Amino acid sequence: MQGYALTAEEYQKLKNTDIRKVDPATVPDIKDVEVDTSLPPAERILDAVRQMNGNPFVFRSGGILVKTSFVGTRSLQAVLEDCLESSK
Repeated sequence: MQGYALTAEEYQKLKNTDIRKVDPATVPDIKDVEVDTSLPPAERILDAVRQMNGNPFVFRSGGILVKTSFVGTRSLQAVLEDCLESSK
């Protein structure tokens, strides 16, 4: 899987998704996102984001639509790497 870098504009668009305008039927359930632990961390992130229809900020958990946000100075990639690393 090749790497993909988001532009700042693309990142902000994903981050600022208005959850009230999201059709829950178009969003995967987080329980269906499978982490391939045989992949290096960066590729795990890309694979997980692909499974989340390209937006790691919005997913379903059961019947509930969830929008995540991250605070602090760490990058989204660093946060996701930590999450995926701990899911081994």
